[in-house]
Amino acid sequence: MFLLVVLLILFTAVHVIPAIPRARAAARSALGRAYGAVYGTASLVLLVACIWAMRNAGGDNLYDPPLWGRHANFLLTLIAFIFVGIFLARGSWRNTLRYPMAIAVMFWALGHLLANGEARTVIFIAGLAFAALLHAFLASRLTVREPGVERQGHNFMSVLFGVALYALMAQLHGVVVGVPVIDLASFSR
Repeated sequence: MFLLVVLLILFTAVHVIPAIPRARAAARSALGRAYGAVYGTASLVLLVACIWAMRNAGGDNLYDPPLWGRHANFLLTLIAFIFVGIFLARGSWRNTLRYPMAIAVMFWALGHLLANGEARTVIFIAGLAFAALLHAFLASRLTVREPGVERQGHNFMSVLFGVALYALMAQLHGVVVGVPVIDLASFSR
């Protein structure tokens, strides 16, 4: 569990860098054109490491989730992936919402906290939610955000993108996280 907490702190630190103008400028100066690739790679590696640490951590249940929590998680996670689609598609909704990825993480976290009560899972979810909230808070206070280029038709595409990513993750969840979203074997009985 200690390793999971340390990795979540590192994940949060990496995600705070772009929200603090001086830190972002120093990172861009040091890395030059490689900044984006290094940031993306570090984020992905730390996320994978956090998932690995969460899967291998022990721990008891902190609480018993409500019976309806799993069903609520399906809906809230779908909404989260639609916000991820808004972030990726770069339509006008992205500029309107300002922080669609942080909103996505909040919906994802709420859904997963309603469906899971294990200590390791709760720490993992809370750590990612904290990183997203801290980034959005600092960025909203410390930076002046210029609206991005809006692409026509991309609002509709963002919804399609989000639903497609949700379907993909539903299929990969068992491989990535170790818990299948839907156990298809139970339908064959």
